[in-house]
Amino acid sequence: MIRFRQIEAFRSLMDTGTTVGAARRMHITQPAVSRLIADLEADLGFRLFNRTKGRMEPTTAAVRFQLAVEENFLGLERLRKAAETIRKDETQALSVACMPVLSTTLLPLILKEFFKMQPDVPVNIDSVGNAEVLVRLQDLKVDVALSLAFPAIAGIEVEPILQAEVLCALPAGHRLCDREVITPADLAGENVIGWIPNRPLSQGQEDKYFPQGIEKPQFPIRTHTSHTRYAMVAHGLGVSIVEPFGAQVWEKHGVVVKPFQTEATHDYVLAYPSTGRRSTLVHDFRAATMKVIQDPALVPWQHAATQ
Repeated sequence: MIRFRQIEAFRSLMDTGTTVGAARRMHITQPAVSRLIADLEADLGFRLFNRTKGRMEPTTAAVRFQLAVEENFLGLERLRKAAETIRKDETQALSVACMPVLSTTLLPLILKEFFKMQPDVPVNIDSVGNAEVLVRLQDLKVDVALSLAFPAIAGIEVEPILQAEVLCALPAGHRLCDREVITPADLAGENVIGWIPNRPLSQGQEDKYFPQGIEKPQFPIRTHTSHTRYAMVAHGLGVSIVEPFGAQVWEKHGVVVKPFQTEATHDYVLAYPSTGRRSTLVHDFRAATMKVIQDPALVPWQHAATQ
């Protein structure tokens, strides 16, 4: 049976590279480290280190095994930190993962409402792209996430919260600024700030907004963040298809936004790790979110709001 102390010795040896370093980290003797590693190899049934001239060289199997060890230690480290918090009687914090554009527009409004219910609770904000949001949720590194909708993924529960129209962002003075609605055909020959291909949630964006039979625009610049697309438009480098939350920020910098004619929408969700019961803090964060998104002034291009 593999014992925790064996795994600790293995991690220490892989990190430090020597039995001396591992022994110092674990506050035990070198022979004790060597014995723990030998016992682990016997339990596993394969060699982890080659002993050559007094050195311990990791085998290919050791490198592969280390990946599995680190994945499992994430959960153990979370338990250790939780226990430390309980011992110190510290105030529980709320960890939120959020897309950059939402963390600078929607999230501050949500937190204003949240702090009315939980004024003394610290909040840790992890502002990352949607792909990283999913990793944070699966690894239990955050309590809740605010993001674009995504396909069903094991270990994550989602709750749709709102749906908003797709917009076209134009630099001030652009020939299309007087149009009520921008169509895909209107952008023929235009420079469009596009999306980096082969990224989660960016797949097929160009085909979705510019279907077959429509003359495709040029895509001189591609990025995966909404604020970057708005910024490129503000500096006259092209037009772009954008979400609505950044519009109120960038309209102050000369960007003109118009509804874009498409069947697609921007769908947003609250997402949670699938761990069963949700804490009071998460319930209060959800309540604050629902209160904020019911304000039509927040997102003028919002469809039927909550579900």
